[in-house]
Amino acid sequence: MQQILNYFAGLDLYGWLEILAMVVGIYYVYLEIRKTRLLWYVCILTSILNIFVYWHNNYLSMTLIQFYYIATAIYGIYSFTKIKKEAIEIYGEERNPTGQKVAIRRFNWKTGGIALALGVAVFFLLVPFLKHYAAAHGTLLFPSQPYWDAFIAVGSMIGTFFLSKSYMCQWYIWIFLDLITVGVFIYSGMYWMSVMYVCYIVMSCFGIRNWRRNGVYVD
Repeated sequence: MQQILNYFAGLDLYGWLEILAMVVGIYYVYLEIRKTRLLWYVCILTSILNIFVYWHNNYLSMTLIQFYYIATAIYGIYSFTKIKKEAIEIYGEERNPTGQKVAIRRFNWKTGGIALALGVAVFFLLVPFLKHYAAAHGTLLFPSQPYWDAFIAVGSMIGTFFLSKSYMCQWYIWIFLDLITVGVFIYSGMYWMSVMYVCYIVMSCFGIRNWRRNGVYVD
């Protein structure tokens, strides 16, 4: 017990921010499972916290992507309001997604293809930039860090966009990315963030179960 108390007593500001980001991030995924509009407001708070956490740990693209999350959250508020109205029109008030039902859309292959193509392009643009930045500032933790940093960031961009569109497949994207992120963050010494992503994996499985069981299509 004393070792635990000494550990927390020795945490600096960024250590406490990482723990706070973990707690808020887990709450964000819980809201994602329930698919309530509140999740986007919590997403904004999570992104603000993560800006400081990732910047401090030299994950530049993961830092920059938080601004994308904030912008997507603003769009998500509008998108979720719209899909809620569509669900009410189709299924009636008693089956609207403010209760147990979850309004979802069928995957659009054209939209998915465009998102994937843009993601690949962003990845190949990000990697040289991250390598140059790390070399110039001496922030490289391990040789392949820029590649993992860019890959996780781009994958997260696609996953968040698919969430804003209410696609079921976003859960599978998150599970795949979270498995990779856990390994990368453990290697980097970001143990609290690793715990958060382990929780994300477990909660994503519950998310798939809830969306499959209670999902109602609006298209």
